[in-house]
Amino acid sequence: MQNHLVRSLLPYVVGLVIAITLYINAGQFEYTPRGDLLGPGAWPRLAILLMGAACLYELGRRIIAGNRDATGFIEVFDREPHTDEQAEPVYLSLLIGGVVLMGVYAVAVPYLGFILGTFLFLAAFMYVGRYRDHAVIWGASAAVTIVCGVLFLRIAYVSLPRGIAPFDKITDIFFAIPGL
Repeated sequence: MQNHLVRSLLPYVVGLVIAITLYINAGQFEYTPRGDLLGPGAWPRLAILLMGAACLYELGRRIIAGNRDATGFIEVFDREPHTDEQAEPVYLSLLIGGVVLMGVYAVAVPYLGFILGTFLFLAAFMYVGRYRDHAVIWGASAAVTIVCGVLFLRIAYVSLPRGIAPFDKITDIFFAIPGL
């Protein structure tokens, strides 16, 4: 094999070895089974399997394609040389604002609860990112919060922060909604 092909395969081989190691260790949780509920290793093992599958896919693609970049229609058309290309603007203030907002979210979630904290975080993040369609911001925040709440609280049974009084009432209301 060519030296550059081996170097491009190395991160995916390492990722695959890590995935195998994590998968084996994720199956060794000690717990008391409760009926037909999933154990604590089910969701981590699924995520690890997906990571391993992505590494295997990329290894196979690079070996078969000879380390060429993956291309689709957009990439082929975009590779034409641009003579009047300008540098992308850098918005350092937006980056700092987003990082600070994530820190505030991490600190506030135990007090506000996952549902309210996530809803407010998503809306604030879009405002920090200079998006200004208010209906879309609040609608998307509500939709993503509901989907994440159902996924984590109802399907995966992840124990997320309820919040302190009076914010814990919002989590109670979320659990009381029929059909969710």
